[in-house]
Amino acid sequence: MTLNKEQFSKLVENYASHIMEGLDNVSLQMMCFDLLIREYDSYTEEQIIGEIKELYGEEVATEFYNDVTVVEVSK
Repeated sequence: MTLNKEQFSKLVENYASHIMEGLDNVSLQMMCFDLLIREYDSYTEEQIIGEIKELYGEEVATEFYNDVTVVEVSK
C-alpha cells in the first residue's frame, strides 16, 4: 500500500483528530507541554529569548533568564 502525499496528509490529520477526541484536559495539556518542549529544545538561546521578548516583552524574558541563571546561596 502506497499513499500519495495528499492521502498521507489526510491519514495523519484523521489520526491526530482521533487522538485529540480521546484526550481529557489534563492529557491535552501534558501533550501540548511535551510538544512545546520538543520544539523549543531545537532553538538557540538567542532564538528562544527573542521569541519570549517578541511575545511577552523584555521584562518577562529577563525574569525567565534570571530564574535559570541566578545561583542560590546555601545556608
